[in-house]
Amino acid sequence: MSDKSNNATQQTENQSLNYQNLFWLFMIANVIGVIMEGVWTIYKFHRWETHVNSIWGPFCFIYGIGAVIFYIGSVKLKNRNFLIQFVVFALAADVVEYFSSLLIEETLGMKAWTYHKHFMNLQGRISLPMTIIWGITGITYLHLLEPRIYRLFKKMQGKAWKVACIALSAFMVVNIAATAMCLVRWSQRHKGIPASNKVEEFIDSKYDDDRMRHLFCEWWFIDEGEEFWAEYKKK
Repeated sequence: MSDKSNNATQQTENQSLNYQNLFWLFMIANVIGVIMEGVWTIYKFHRWETHVNSIWGPFCFIYGIGAVIFYIGSVKLKNRNFLIQFVVFALAADVVEYFSSLLIEETLGMKAWTYHKHFMNLQGRISLPMTIIWGITGITYLHLLEPRIYRLFKKMQGKAWKVACIALSAFMVVNIAATAMCLVRWSQRHKGIPASNKVEEFIDSKYDDDRMRHLFCEWWFIDEGEEFWAEYKKK
């Protein structure tokens, strides 16, 4: 009886954690993340800001990645005790934040966030307060959102959803690749490196520094941190 129950549970998990379901969760969370960031800036700065990570579309990838990780964790950890759930969620979010920050800094010479003013922070990339917040968020996600997301997934099946998933997946591959190219050129221009081919010339004309600063309005180059924040506060 126990083996049958375990097999049924494993089958349910596999059905829930397929690519199509996780892709739609990623896409929905990307958009919700932009809305949440906009609401936060209204509260904090009394103005709306669109915080995106892509050159096409209202997408904030860190939220999409976080939502997928939290959902996988919720499915896998639902029968574990509270402490294990909290620790795994908190550490998973820390790992994503730390290495995302490190990647942006090492490849582009930029920062997209900093917790340097937080108590017990690690190089400004992660901090103890945020670790606790991520753990609480994961627990909330598991108990309040995971069952509702699973029910939503059951409704998002059929041929039309599969075709849309394939089409949007292809678009997002191109979108992410194009975004990466534009970010690299932005960084190169900041270092005084001229365009070396027609593609880079096109990027420089269509996604110049002003356009990139508008799209990535909270990203800044490390060597202009104080200047950036002085200008940011004046907006």
